[in-house]
Amino acid sequence: MRVSDGQESLDLGRQEEGRVEEYKFEPIKGYPMLNWRGKRPFASTQFYPAQLKEMHGDEVDGWRNKIFWGDNLQVLSHLLRDFRGKVDMIYIDPPFDSKADYKKIIESRGRKATTDKSSFEEKQYGDIWSNDEYLQFMFERLVMLRELLAAHGLIFLHCDWHKSHYLRCMLDEIFGANNFVNEIIWQKCNSKNFTSNSLRRVVS
Repeated sequence: MRVSDGQESLDLGRQEEGRVEEYKFEPIKGYPMLNWRGKRPFASTQFYPAQLKEMHGDEVDGWRNKIFWGDNLQVLSHLLRDFRGKVDMIYIDPPFDSKADYKKIIESRGRKATTDKSSFEEKQYGDIWSNDEYLQFMFERLVMLRELLAAHGLIFLHCDWHKSHYLRCMLDEIFGANNFVNEIIWQKCNSKNFTSNSLRRVVS
């Protein structure tokens, strides 16, 4: 997906001195619209300070690669101050709503132990959602990413069959269906060696 050349982000509104900055978003004009129970409009956000965790690589034109720590919605709000409408490419690999509960297995001297989510919460997570909760989660973040993307920029969303049909509809709503560029499908395994009773991932 890309941002329509005709779209221009609204200026951020600065509130009275001593209060936080508020960023108002351009109204969504794309179609079709995807609805779910409890869908909430997302028309603005406030500036949040983000915790810079790591920096990598050499500085180029005053910039170094950065890793931020925290809720990605707050980090995106933080980036709006300096990078609104300036990002040329975005790649996201969000949760798939796969109903998988990821846990870390640790092996020491031949003994294995499985952690609970609280012990390794910084690295592990449960990809278990209600349908409406997941769609609202993705909706808010895709709106934020649209605000960051340049008019000529591209966004790549990595997903699988669990929610790809919903997310495509959501992208059409937020970015405009006319801005869809292409779908990339990759082969996970050699279909000739796939011995499951289910359909092969790639049909030749």
